[in-house]
Amino acid sequence: MSAQNENNTSNFHTFADWCLHFNDLSKESKHTVEVLLAKAGTSDGNKAEEILSNCTELDLDGNQIIDISPLSCFTNLTVLNLHYNQISDITPLSSLTNLKELYIGDNQISDISPLLSLTNLNLLNLRNNQISDVSLLSCFSNITKLYLDNNRISDINFISSLTNLIELTLANNQIGDIRPLSSLTNLTDLDFYSNQISDISPLKFLTNLQYLEMGNNLIAENNVLLSLRERWRNLYLKPIDKQKATAAVKSVYAVFGLGEPNLIFCQSPYQAVVLLIERYLREKDLILREQLSEAIALPISRKLKIFLELQSVFLPGENIKREITQNLPYELVDKCDYITPEDLVELIGFTEYCISALNLVLEQKSQKVLQCVKDIFEHCGWIFPLEKVCIVCDRPIQFSLDAEDRLHAEGSPAIAFADGFRLYSYHGVTLPEKYGQLHPHQWQAKWLLSEKNAEIRRVLIQGIGYARICQELQLEELDFYREYTLLKIDNDVDIEPIFLLKMTCPSTGFIHALRVPPEMRSAREAIRWVNWGIDPEQFSVET
Repeated sequence: MSAQNENNTSNFHTFADWCLHFNDLSKESKHTVEVLLAKAGTSDGNKAEEILSNCTELDLDGNQIIDISPLSCFTNLTVLNLHYNQISDITPLSSLTNLKELYIGDNQISDISPLLSLTNLNLLNLRNNQISDVSLLSCFSNITKLYLDNNRISDINFISSLTNLIELTLANNQIGDIRPLSSLTNLTDLDFYSNQISDISPLKFLTNLQYLEMGNNLIAENNVLLSLRERWRNLYLKPIDKQKATAAVKSVYAVFGLGEPNLIFCQSPYQAVVLLIERYLREKDLILREQLSEAIALPISRKLKIFLELQSVFLPGENIKREITQNLPYELVDKCDYITPEDLVELIGFTEYCISALNLVLEQKSQKVLQCVKDIFEHCGWIFPLEKVCIVCDRPIQFSLDAEDRLHAEGSPAIAFADGFRLYSYHGVTLPEKYGQLHPHQWQAKWLLSEKNAEIRRVLIQGIGYARICQELQLEELDFYREYTLLKIDNDVDIEPIFLLKMTCPSTGFIHALRVPPEMRSAREAIRWVNWGIDPEQFSVET
């Protein structure tokens, strides 16, 4: 809107004034007026004024509105929905002091200072905007529901004064310190998904809390969880004691009032499944995993529905669980109930974290079940609980992870069991034995041309390296510049074409190669890309 138009519109006191001067308005203002006329169901400005001025609720969701100036005269509004528009300036809202509910999410707002006058608000939805400073919200003492997810907020000190809050959503922000929440004792629903929170102990004061979402945060750094993870690592290569394993399994059956099972020991999960196929295919499964979870986690969830996603703390175990099940007969594994150490770690971790961080107390039966779960974790590998039989698997004899806790070994299995069942993995990707049993130095570039699996091809590229690919494959030479050659792999080896910049050292003859974007059309252009825009004429390549 031009300065002249802005000065003119400042004299408009009614919506009829906006309609009367429609031809003088900016394109954005005209669009808003048209939306409001359509909402009123008339093209007559005076009639629309009469209809809209008597409205207390107005829904303008998803109308591509940019300028909300024409709304400033609707002072009787108590509920206004402006979700899913293109609004950045909310100054015109400052006159709507009767508003009790304001929905203005999914816009382009960064400055919320015009809201200061809206002291009657009890619901404010500002989700999916560009807001970083929310300190002025400390004045909104009447607010009971506040939604600020998907913004740029890091400081929530403002919130300690909002003691009437019942629902609060701050998911997908940059918040690390939640101590200001400790005074919000009326809160029932709290969502802090995907922030930078490592300590949730301030929440133990929120005695009315019923729903808590804390997934995708940094709670893995908690000492309780770290010590449990370390215990899991230490146990993974320790052979099971059959006598202790038997006692642990019988205790679990007993705590649920089940008869003592006949225990059978296997050397690997694969051997256990084969045994199920041969002998126990018709044996009734026990849904023991769910029973354990319900006996321990359900009492907690009755008091507080918690989403912590603790399985991310034990990612190595989750990878092992996934990769082993992928290599077992799916139609059979899918039919039978089995419990892995990783299932138990997740359940123990969830329970002990809640007890530690939130001062929650387990019922007596739940305490007994938790102890049984800990005993199974300490003394068993995988178990397959049936009605009269329980198959217990030994732990692996070989187990290797990379620095990022992914299954990884070079030239040997990443995990292996005593009966010969094994998996080869390269930085978390399961490999066929024909690749995995060889060290990456022995991998051949020609395999890239016949391998059908795209993920495995990427692993082969990573292990072989571009320098060897240049030497071992016939590549298309696109351009030359001094010691540099721009090359292309013709085959569909990767998702996008592979372009390589090869440099042969003049003194040693050693070949270096780097991948460059496929839009490179000359060796010189590729050199500039590799060197952050510096032209090769500006540096010497000779040594």
